Amino acid sequence: MVKRREAGKRSNVLLDEVDLDILKILHKSDKELSIGDVQDMLNMSHVSFKVHVRRLIALKFITKERLPKKFKFILIILPKGKEIVRVFEN
Repeated sequence: MVKRREAGKRSNVLLDEVDLDILKILHKSDKELSIGDVQDMLNMSHVSFKVHVRRLIALKFITKERLPKKFKFILIILPKGKEIVRVFEN
């Protein structure tokens, strides 16, 4: 019998591969990246990508900021997120 988990519940995993990919992209980028830029790089649907972004924001690994006079948000990796990338790269 297959046990289904509750909606929004994860298997005791803090970060998954996609979360780490998002952090790596933001860490290595030398320019500001919008939510759409990163989503396109990972070839993900908007809904799936939004789940990852919300989790990373809640964990204080990234933040998002709205660009002035535009309806566009950029993702910014925070020091805690940079540290996670360094740990996983070693």
